[in-house]
Amino acid sequence: MRVVAAGRTEVGCVRKHNEDNFLMEPDLGLFVVADGLGGHAAGEVASQIVVEKIGQFITHTVERDRTWPVEYDTALPYDGNRLKAALLLADQSILNDIRANPERESMGSTVVACLVNGETVTLVHVGDSRAYLLNAEGIQQVTRDHSWVAEQVANGILTPDEARRHPFRNVITQALGNGGELDISVREIQAKELDRILLCSDGLSGMIQDQEIWEIVQSAPDMDEAAGRLIAKAMGNGGEDNITVVIIAFDPDKNVC
Repeated sequence: MRVVAAGRTEVGCVRKHNEDNFLMEPDLGLFVVADGLGGHAAGEVASQIVVEKIGQFITHTVERDRTWPVEYDTALPYDGNRLKAALLLADQSILNDIRANPERESMGSTVVACLVNGETVTLVHVGDSRAYLLNAEGIQQVTRDHSWVAEQVANGILTPDEARRHPFRNVITQALGNGGELDISVREIQAKELDRILLCSDGLSGMIQDQEIWEIVQSAPDMDEAAGRLIAKAMGNGGEDNITVVIIAFDPDKNVC
C-alpha cells in the first residue's frame, strides 16, 4: 500500500498575511500542519519553527531508538514518542525565540502531525488544528480540539452545531509557545486501502461542514484537486482565516508522491 499526498495553503479573504505552515515528507511518512498565533508576522515565525523542528527531529530519529533530550514515555509506541518529543522541542524552540525577541511574546502555534508507517498512522495535536479520517463510509474527526467550545461539547453543555456558531469558538486552551504544561494528544489508527487522512488548520474546518469536506474529497479525481477544491470552498464561504490542508491517501496502485 503506497501513500499519495497533496497540500495547499492560502491566506484567505480577511487576513493580510499567512501564519500557517505545512510540511510533507513522504519518505519519512511525516505530514504536519501548523497554525501560527500572534499576528504581526510572529505567528508565521512560530509555525515555521514548528514545522522545521518536527522535521529535523523525525529525520534524526529514523534509525535511532531514542528521544533524547526528552524522556521516553513507556506508555506510547516509538512513533508516538518521536512525535511527542518533537512537539515538546518545538515548544521549547518557540520559547527560546521569544526570549531572544521579546516583541514576539504573544506568538505561538497549534499543530497537527502524523507519521505513517505501513498501515499504522500515529497522530499528535495541540490546539484546534484537526485530523480527519475519510473513507467510503463517511468522515470522522479523529482529534478533539483543545478549545473552550470543545470542552463544553464534551461536557454536554453545547451541541456541536452550537459550538460552530459560538462567539468563543476560536478560544483555544492549548498551544505551543504558551509557556504552560502541554497536553499533547497521541493516537494511533489503522489505515486501509482507499482511506484518506486529512490534516487542516481551523481556517478550513471553521468554514466548511464535515459532510461537505467528505463530499469534496470523495468527488475529486485526485488529492491535489481535492485540496484545491477545499481551499476554494473555504474561500467562497468567507475565508475568515488562513486555510491549510494536507490530504494523505492510501492507494495500492499509485506511486509514492
